[in-house]
Amino acid sequence: MLQQSSHVLKCDSKLKNIKQFQINLETAYFTEKEMSEIIPNFLFVFLQWSGFVEVSDIKVKYRFSSRIFDILLFVICVDVCVFNVIISESADKKLIAAYLPCPIVSAIVWYEMRSKRKLITSLLQNIPVVNSSFYEKVVNFLVFINYFSCLILPAILINTVVNPKSLACFVYGYELKNSWLPFVIGILKGSLYYVLYPCATNIVAIFYISLCWRCSMYLNKLVKNISKYTPEEFVRSKQLDILKKKAKIFRVLQNIQTVFSLPIFLIIVANSLMCSSLLGGVLIKIKLNEDNMIFMFYFFDAILCVITILWVAGSIPVEISKFKETFHQTTHERLLYYHATEELHLKTDLFNEPDFVLTGCNILSFRRSTILGVIGTLLTYTVLVVTTN
Repeated sequence: MLQQSSHVLKCDSKLKNIKQFQINLETAYFTEKEMSEIIPNFLFVFLQWSGFVEVSDIKVKYRFSSRIFDILLFVICVDVCVFNVIISESADKKLIAAYLPCPIVSAIVWYEMRSKRKLITSLLQNIPVVNSSFYEKVVNFLVFINYFSCLILPAILINTVVNPKSLACFVYGYELKNSWLPFVIGILKGSLYYVLYPCATNIVAIFYISLCWRCSMYLNKLVKNISKYTPEEFVRSKQLDILKKKAKIFRVLQNIQTVFSLPIFLIIVANSLMCSSLLGGVLIKIKLNEDNMIFMFYFFDAILCVITILWVAGSIPVEISKFKETFHQTTHERLLYYHATEELHLKTDLFNEPDFVLTGCNILSFRRSTILGVIGTLLTYTVLVVTTN
C-alpha cells in the first residue's frame, strides 16, 4: 500500500510539473505576442535572438543564438586587441589608445544588457502603446540599415584598399601565398569587427532611442488631450486621469534610466573616443587616403549616434515642460473663471515635483543643449592630447 501511494504521489507531482510548465510556456508566448505588437518588428527580432528579453530563454534557437553571440563577441574583442597591438608599431600610439577602448566598451555594453534582461522584459511590458506607423517605419529602417551595413560595408571598404600589404595585419603579419586569401580574411574579420563595434552599440542605441521616442510621443499625446478640454470641461476627475497617465509614464522613464544609464553612458564615451581618434589623426596630418576611408565612416557613425541619443532623450524634458505649461494654463483659466480652488493642490503637487532628466550614470545629463557641450569638450581635449608630447 505504501509503495502504491508513493507511486501515486510521484505521478501527481509529475502531472503538476507538466501543467506548470505548460502554463509558463503559454504565459511566455502571450508575453512574446504582446511585445511583438508594441515593438517594431526588426527590433523585436534582434531582442529575441540576442537574448535581451526573458522570452528568449523559452525557445532553444534563441537560447543557442544568444550564447553564440556572447562567445563570438568575446573572441572578436580579444582579436581586436591583438590586431591593434600588431599595428601599433606603424600607427600613432595616441590614436590606438583612443580607438582600442571602443570595442572593449562595446563588449561590456552587450554583457550589461544581457544581465538586465529581466528588467528589460518588465520595462517592455509596461511601455505605453503609441500607434504611429511613422515611428515603426523609422525604427525598422534604422535597424535594417545597421544589419545591412554590417554585411556590405566592410566588403566595400576592404575592396577599395590600394595597398594589399595593409591587409597583412588581419593575418597577424604572416605572408600568404594566395593573393585573394588576405581579401577574404579581411572581409570576414572586417565584418566581425563591425559587429562588435559599432553594430552592437548602434543597436543598443536604437533600442534606447525607440523607447525614449515612444515616451516622448505619449507625453505629447497627453499635452494634446489637455488642449482639447475647455477650462469648464477640465474638471477634477479629468485632471486626475491625466495625472495618473503622467505618473505611469514617469515610472517607465525611471525604469529606462535604471536599465540604460550605464550602457548609454559607455556608448557615448566610446563614440566620443572614436571621434577624438579621427580628429586627432586630422590634426597630426595623417593622410586619409583610400586605405583609411573606413575611419571616415566610423567618425560619421559615432558623431551621429551621440547626437541622435542626446536629441531624442533630450526631448523628454522638453515634453514634460510642455505638459506642465499646458496643464497650468488650463487650470489657471479654470481658477479665474470658475473659482475651482479645491483643485489647487493637484497643480501645486505637479509643479513641486523635481524635473526629470535622463542621465548617464548621473554624470551626463541628456538634454539637447548637452550636444554643444559634448562637441566642445571633444574638440578641446583632442587638441590638448594631440599637442602633448
